[in-house]
Amino acid sequence: MRAKLRFLGLVLLATEMAMAQAAGPPACPVEPGSRPVSLTPAKRPTAAQIQQTAEKGAADPTVIISAEPVGNFGVERYRLADYAECVGSGGCYWADLDAQTRRAEAALDRVIALKNPGEKLAVVLDIDETSMSGFCEMRREDYGFLITEMNHWMTTPQAAMPIPGTVRLFNKALSAGVDVFFITGRWDELREATVKNLEISGFKGWKGLALRVGRQKQMATVEYKSQERQKIVDAGYRIVLNMGDQWSDLNGDARGEVSVKLPNPFYYLP
Repeated sequence: MRAKLRFLGLVLLATEMAMAQAAGPPACPVEPGSRPVSLTPAKRPTAAQIQQTAEKGAADPTVIISAEPVGNFGVERYRLADYAECVGSGGCYWADLDAQTRRAEAALDRVIALKNPGEKLAVVLDIDETSMSGFCEMRREDYGFLITEMNHWMTTPQAAMPIPGTVRLFNKALSAGVDVFFITGRWDELREATVKNLEISGFKGWKGLALRVGRQKQMATVEYKSQERQKIVDAGYRIVLNMGDQWSDLNGDARGEVSVKLPNPFYYLP
């Protein structure tokens, strides 16, 4: 029995690795005359080359070097670009993202199998970097996450870039009779564009969509999202799964019975 389970585990691991290797960044279309796809140079030094340059300078007796307690932001952006674009030896964001959404699907399968008749089950999803990706806009901005430019981009059809694993999870939930709610940190002024882009991305038939309104705009993310999840619980639902790319999507009150943290190397929202 142990040998059989070990074999099945190896098969699942191999399958997951194969799927991860197949994952890669989406194509980012560029209209004629618009900004380039990326400001980050395509030929960028590797981490080893950067280290060698620093060591060579430190070994030169004619050079006075400075203390650098904080990592160089430009260098870190090179590493981020490598990870996001799946080049070099630093891993692949898209493979890691898909692997994690498949774990979420497996967790949802287990919940569905144990569902009691008449139970109201809910899945809660974040939107940005969880359901839809801002990769192309962040890449154009040299991975700077410029909020003004990002908010404008969210109003455009180009923002309808679905994350495939989340679309699969969404459809799995709906087909099993599990309602799906979106809770996003976006402000309510973006509601119309958000609804349109969610539907274009393949998210159709969701139960609820919460965006920040009124005093929620000044709330900490954990407080705001806890408040919105509590509304779902008060409506008689069990939140069986909550998925987001930030810890602030998952922490607080009315937590999901299973919380799924997706990778996000681009920005951090407390």
